[in-house]
Amino acid sequence: MKIVAGDIGGTHARFAIAELSEGQRPKLGAMGRYRTSEHRGLASAWRAFARDQSGKLPEAAALGLAGPVDGGPIRFMNSPWVVDPRTVAKELGLERVTLLNDYGAVAHAVSILGADELRPISGPDGDLPGDGITTVLGPGTGLGVAMLVRRGGRAEVIETEASHIGFAPLNEDEQALADALAERFGRASVERIVSGPGLIELYRHFGGGDWDVGDSGGLWSAAIDGEDPVAAQALDAFVKCFGSAAGDIALAHGANALAITGGLANRIADRLSSPLFKGRFIAKGRYRERMEKVRVRLATVEEPGLLGAAVAFQREWFN
Repeated sequence: MKIVAGDIGGTHARFAIAELSEGQRPKLGAMGRYRTSEHRGLASAWRAFARDQSGKLPEAAALGLAGPVDGGPIRFMNSPWVVDPRTVAKELGLERVTLLNDYGAVAHAVSILGADELRPISGPDGDLPGDGITTVLGPGTGLGVAMLVRRGGRAEVIETEASHIGFAPLNEDEQALADALAERFGRASVERIVSGPGLIELYRHFGGGDWDVGDSGGLWSAAIDGEDPVAAQALDAFVKCFGSAAGDIALAHGANALAITGGLANRIADRLSSPLFKGRFIAKGRYRERMEKVRVRLATVEEPGLLGAAVAFQREWFN
């Protein structure tokens, strides 16, 4: 059967036709990507995808959404879009629709990835554990976090909003940053720093001045290429904060593995493999030895949100 898989984030809405067969990995067609700022809502972006497909779309869909999916209207944290589960099927012309958190979808994707799609970052050699908890997270417009729980050959995904826990400073510089963010936003959450726009906050904090939030990609390029020394300094600080937060979240989950995902993370893969990240990830006091045993892997597959949405639908449909 064919469905539309969707990954609806704060900056882009992505869609692809997915072909599903029992016992087989979903096959994704060409992706359509649409800026959320150029559409009033999900239905508008959906119609744009339908036009680009030059034909009628399947009447079933699985959509990963960048917000908590808890039965009521889904309000995105980083865009003005709202999706109402009670009306979305009718609005999109669907007979069946599965809605899930976008990082819940990513965790479904991680559950089927092969070893060649998981780059080692730190921890013991070997595949992701077949039993236990894998924390799945990655920075983008926000910070997505989910839990992949494997028991007895079965995989279950638990969606979370762990990105909104409070940021925990570890030195005077980070404390000053947290104080500045709390003054501006009321509190300093992890997502304010460990996300694509978070690099802008760090750049400002280190004296780089204001940067257009709409061009955070330009700052990332300048930081990675080393063209701007302040941007490079901000990126090093970002990686440290990312390591601290990833370790805290994995420890809170009782995880024996961590899967990092997303395009931004893959752009800084070398830095994630450096002591900047690992040093902070394992620095958990009495639990340092435990954290050293956590297998940390970087998912290199493209568009894990689309793949995972299709996997989630497949698990519902064939189970």
